[in-house]
Amino acid sequence: MISTVINLRHLHYFLAMSDAGSMSDAAVRLGVSQPTLSTALRDLETSLGVVLFDRSRGRSLILTNVGSALVPETRAMLQHADEFEQHAGHLTSSRAGTVRVGALVTVAPIVLPPLLRAYGDAHPSAPVTLITGDQAELLRAMEARDIDVALTYDLQLDNAFDFRAAVDVPPLALLPADHRLAHRRRVSLRALADDPFVLLDLPLSRDYFTAVFLSADQPMRPAMRATDAFLLRSLVAAGFGYSIVNLVPRGSVTAGGGEVCHVPLADDVPGLRLGVARLRASPASPPRSTDADRFVDFATAWLKDRHRALRSGRSGNARSAAAARR
Repeated sequence: MISTVINLRHLHYFLAMSDAGSMSDAAVRLGVSQPTLSTALRDLETSLGVVLFDRSRGRSLILTNVGSALVPETRAMLQHADEFEQHAGHLTSSRAGTVRVGALVTVAPIVLPPLLRAYGDAHPSAPVTLITGDQAELLRAMEARDIDVALTYDLQLDNAFDFRAAVDVPPLALLPADHRLAHRRRVSLRALADDPFVLLDLPLSRDYFTAVFLSADQPMRPAMRATDAFLLRSLVAAGFGYSIVNLVPRGSVTAGGGEVCHVPLADDVPGLRLGVARLRASPASPPRSTDADRFVDFATAWLKDRHRALRSGRSGNARSAAAARR
């Protein structure tokens, strides 16, 4: 019978030594001393009644046949332990009524403050935790069950996710307020072909912008790239080029003090849908939180109710910018 002295730390150490191939390298990776590893290995081998490594070849650690056979089982055991911990954390947060919300970095500043205020007013005893990230980060967070829901676009959401669409958001040209085309009702990408393009360069988002240009039969040649939407607006306002955006924040003045405007594209190009995503339920997944269900319903209805404001920003066009200056 295996001794109860074995713990998960021993198993982590065993895998680290197996992967590193030496005690010294494993100690560096783990941030522990070599004597600590030696003691843990000795305790593990004693508890199992087996020899895991052949130590007769200098400083190298060579797995024995038994050690090699136990490596995949150890990995599976530790993975199961991680899943167990995540499941326990999910159940704990569900009982506490906390909804873990993720939001796309370009959406969060525009949508989250008023949405969370409205949700808090409607459900004052329903706590919410918040993280932001790019689309790839949000998908990973949902798959790892680090968040319950994500406020985002329908960017590369496969069958592993449920998506409640709320608002269609077509692409808009983001121009300096004094741009020669700022007062047009619509503008084509061909008309902007000679202007430098500033790309919002985020994972998966850049694929969408590539598709927009392909649909308009225009090449996408970024003259500058930005990973922050507020920096993007400031660069455009400062005259470094134009960009393409979907959501419009209120106001035309950027963080850098310049002004921008938004003009709908005349091209037949793909838009995005803004809504709430979550990991699709399966028989093997933990039970869904009723608090998360309530948040999804509330957020979807709130977004639908405010779709016009989200698409127009209530300001930010050339005429409103001029009126503000007067």
